[in-house]
Amino acid sequence: MSIPILVEPGANGFRAAAGGPLDLSAEGDSAAAAVVALRAKIADRLRGGAVIIEQSIASPASPVPVIPLAENPLFDTWLASVEEYRNLREAEESAAEAD
Repeated sequence: MSIPILVEPGANGFRAAAGGPLDLSAEGDSAAAAVVALRAKIADRLRGGAVIIEQSIASPASPVPVIPLAENPLFDTWLASVEEYRNLREAEESAAEAD
């Protein structure tokens, strides 16, 4: 298991912080010292009986139905519009080159 730790310059050196569910932070003269101090606080919590677990949950169904593009009822209309636009632009470019 890994826990993201934010390390940033602080008022007296560096501050390392871990978000929820730990909500802990520690300071140190260097970034490494701040992380070491934070790891010590986490170890203290675990020795005190805290347990960190990862719980997988099923992903909820998408609120937007996903269908293949070719099965979308608007696909043929969209494709015809793209072709029409492409032909129009090519005709305009050809006319501009001829002038």
